[in-house]
Amino acid sequence: MKKITQVKKSIREEVRGKVMKERILAAAESLAKDLEDDIADEVGNLTGKLTTDFMDDGSEIESELTGYAFDQIHDALLGEVKRQLK
Repeated sequence: MKKITQVKKSIREEVRGKVMKERILAAAESLAKDLEDDIADEVGNLTGKLTTDFMDDGSEIESELTGYAFDQIHDALLGEVKRQLK
């Protein structure tokens, strides 16, 4: 039976190998895409739930404020997701 250190070395080498790196990259890209979509959906929902009234009948100011609110919520939500993943 192989020593545990030899098996660990083999695992490290395989994980760092080209085939496994490609598999990991593909999985990470899929997860990131799904997460981006989920975050965008949640930010949209949260933006719609703001109690601050910044509606001005479709003016340029309303568009700017909606974008600002979206960015603020996106940054806060992404920051919290990162903290939860640690």
